[in-house]
Parts: sequence; structure tokens; C-alpha cells
Amino acid sequence: MIEENLEILIITYNRAKDLENTFKQLMESPFSNCKITVLDNCSTDKTPEICTKYQQIFENMHVVRHKKNIGANPNYLRAVEKSEAIYTWVLCDDDIFDFSECDDVLGEIESNTPDIIIVTSHYQYGWEKGLKTTSNELIRKGSRYYHTLSFMPAIIFKTELFDSNCIHKGYFNVSNLYPHFEFINKSVEEDFKVYVSKKGIVEPGGFNQRIHFSVIHWLVVWMNSCLTIKNKYIRKRTIYDSPLDGGSFLLFVIIWIIMEKKSKNKDNKDFIRFISAFIIAFGLNWYIFALVLIIPFMIIPSIFYKFFLKSFAYFKYHVLKKERPHKTDLQIDEFRY
Repeated sequence: MIEENLEILIITYNRAKDLENTFKQLMESPFSNCKITVLDNCSTDKTPEICTKYQQIFENMHVVRHKKNIGANPNYLRAVEKSEAIYTWVLCDDDIFDFSECDDVLGEIESNTPDIIIVTSHYQYGWEKGLKTTSNELIRKGSRYYHTLSFMPAIIFKTELFDSNCIHKGYFNVSNLYPHFEFINKSVEEDFKVYVSKKGIVEPGGFNQRIHFSVIHWLVVWMNSCLTIKNKYIRKRTIYDSPLDGGSFLLFVIIWIIMEKKSKNKDNKDFIRFISAFIIAFGLNWYIFALVLIIPFMIIPSIFYKFFLKSFAYFKYHVLKKERPHKTDLQIDEFRY
């Protein structure tokens, strides 16, 4: 029985309307009788009332309300720690579902065969559907394996495989936005059995409408996470398989400008972001970055400094169209960055 093998956990904070919409979608699904655990991150809106309302509808629904907001990524790890079923499915509170074709997923869960069931089409470009394979085989075929699994609700996984080491390292990686990245690493290192659903069941909901960090910030934390990948070939490919589509510097700049206009967070230093662009666009490891950038600065600092300073000034004032300071203050202004 599906309800004996799978537990659904929903992490939420201050999105009562989205959470209610998620409940409504689950009500009409074949997963409605599964144990549902909501981890409320100390919401200050009507989330508790919504949870109480739907506890009367779902027979096996439980609510865990934290005393403090511990953050979305630690809340994900707490969800994994709470799960007691053979399989775990952690959902966000604003996901979009399509349960019209999921008999194959139900069958795989009941068979207790796959280690991971991929239930989204997010980042799946040309993947074969209804495929029984392994993580390494997907990577060999050129799939964006890490990117697809980076979407947390994309996977239903065997609970026991997300072990204490994955959780421990996950807490260290919460600042890089991907608390389950070590679990993805483990799936590759141990070559997990993977099933790809015939149809994507879940897709990201309101993320694109709630951009709260710059594209540079995302690229940096993504690269930080990728540095934990042991295989150099997979690590390099995973970094390049970002929306940059091959590391094109020009495309990177275009994406940067577009995303910066949408970003609500303007706290990142422009110069740090500019240097990050060079690192990511050319796929440099940190030790190479030190050799090609820092050491030349030490040997012949004036030439390299002027080159990067002028390049930075061009991007800042001509591309990003920021207001240029008075000429007498220009050198001081640039030096501050």
C-alpha cells in the first residue's frame, strides 16, 4: 500500500494561501492517504489556522511548529530527520502538481526497488521518460542530473539512504542553498538505482516571482556546492551545465543584467560579483584563480589592477548604467570596491 511506504513532508513559512492550494491539490491525488507532516517555520500569518482546517480532512496529517524560524534549508533537513516511512517526499509550500498520470510512480514505490524516483520535468531536457536506470548512466548520457535533483521536491527517495553523514554535511551547506547536495553526491558515488517518471508530477511554483538574490549570488553558491563533487569531470560539467549553457561569458553578462534588474537584494558588492563572473565564466578552480589573478597582481600590480579597474568601471557605468561620481572622486570611489 502506498500510504505504508511513503511519507510526504511539507516545509512552509508565511505562505498560507500557497499552502492551502498545496493541500487542495493533494486532496485530489492518489497520495491523499499517505502520512503528511507539515513543518511550520514559526509562521506569523494564517498558516496555523490553515493547518488546523486541513487536519480535519487528512486523516493522517501532523503539524510540527518550530519555536523559531530556523530557515528554509535547515527546515528541509528537519523534514528528512522526521520521516519514518520507507520513502520520503519533501515538498515546498508553493509547488504545482499534475497527478493525472502517476500510476508508474505508485508502482515503483510499492515495489520498493528504486533508490530515487525523479518526479519532475524541471531541467530535464530530452530525458527518456519511464526509464529505469542509474545515476551514473544518466550522467554518462549527458543529462543535467545535479540540476534536476537540485529542485528539492523533484525526488522521492529511500529514507535510510539520506543518512546522518548527508544530514551533517547538509547543515554545513545550508548557506549555499542546497542542503541535500551531499545526498546527490552520494547517489552518484554509490550509483543509485533511479526511476524517471513517465510524466512530471511536480514543478516549481512561485520561485520566479520571489527572486530575492542576484544571479551572481546563485552562481557562486552553486559553484560552492559543486566543489564538493569528488569527480573532476562531473564537477566541471555540472558547473558548466548551468543556465550559462557552456560558460559563455557574453551570455553570462546578459543573464546577469536581466536578473539584476529583477533582484530585490542589492547588498552584494559589485566588484566581488564582477570577479565571480570571471571565475565562473571561464570555469576556473579557486587555486587557478589564485595563480592567474592574485599572483600577477603581486608581481606587476599596476598593469593588472588598471585592467580590471577599467573593465569593472566599464561594466558598472556603461552596461549597468549606474550614476558616475564626480571626476575628483572617481579614483577613491573605485578603490572602495
